[in-house]
Amino acid sequence: MVDKNLPLLSAAAHFNPLHQKINDALRSAAKHPDGRIEAELPATCAEMESLFINYLFKEMRATISKSGFISGGRGEEIFTSLLDAERSRNISTAGGIGLAEIMLAQLGGKEKSKK
Repeated sequence: MVDKNLPLLSAAAHFNPLHQKINDALRSAAKHPDGRIEAELPATCAEMESLFINYLFKEMRATISKSGFISGGRGEEIFTSLLDAERSRNISTAGGIGLAEIMLAQLGGKEKSKK
């Protein structure tokens, strides 16, 4: 079980919204000191997996060089970030990459058997 007194992320969590979301999700998952698992824990783990996948998409897009010939500007950046967020949610709810099950087992929950 995660100790609720430990800082889950560094002070950078206060400046980065993604880190703040992750920090809040982990804190909500570790609220019950008696070891009882919240009903929201599987959903929280799935949300964490979605955030992780979204971060992977963001970093992969950053490696693609922009030619400038056909550029959508700021509108394209907003669209692709929203598209990546939706894709990451869809991937997470469709079974994901296994991170949610690992986190659920680590935080004391039981793994879901997906068929």
